Amino acid sequence: MKIFLIEQENYREWTESLGHDREWKIQEIQHQISNLLNRITAENNGFLLPLRYDFLAIIADGLSNQSLIDIYNKATEISPTKIKACLGYGKTPLEAERNAFNCIHKSDHNLYLDKLNDEIVTVCHFDIDNFTSLTLNTSAYDAIIHFNNIYYKINDKLYRLGGLTQYLGGDNFISFINYENIKDIISMVNEIDNIKVGIGIGTNARNAMENATKALDNIRKTRDKKWEISQSTLELRY
Repeated sequence: MKIFLIEQENYREWTESLGHDREWKIQEIQHQISNLLNRITAENNGFLLPLRYDFLAIIADGLSNQSLIDIYNKATEISPTKIKACLGYGKTPLEAERNAFNCIHKSDHNLYLDKLNDEIVTVCHFDIDNFTSLTLNTSAYDAIIHFNNIYYKINDKLYRLGGLTQYLGGDNFISFINYENIKDIISMVNEIDNIKVGIGIGTNARNAMENATKALDNIRKTRDKKWEISQSTLELRY
């Protein structure tokens, strides 16, 4: 797996330079940067994970180094701080992210890329059952507290599998995993009540994400299963 990690250097110093009435400004700028990088990443068939916002991870399998250079150049154009970025490789997305992180802090270059093999991208799109009715019967905040309890429980398991997990809003969250861990995901979902997952497989992150959402939509329509796998025309076994 390949992860392209972007860091906005001296981020804390920049935030403190905005004065005491700064938090709303930080939120606005963070989301503007994330929005613009999300679009250019999608245009290049990647998928952006904002992480801490001063660190942004891109699932880079299937993307050319030139595409990553274009994304980096856009980041340097819109960021209020200096940008560093590295491409990391690992057996799992988490291992790749760690290697990219270490690269950023060991490299003397603002941008470090290497010729790395592309892997098949696998992503899980999770959904919690009856979340809308729970919200209507309690409150928006009560519902999100309930969601967080489930999210942290599942995220702990995904972390142990080397997954990179991101909350998407509502009751949706995703996790990029190693293809070999699909059986572990299916077993986990079968053991947990009120959770379902669409698993997408593709040659790049955008394609895999589309397939995962397609699988989840099918589950929502049929309401007769907890998981489904959708993949591109690849001869894969699971």
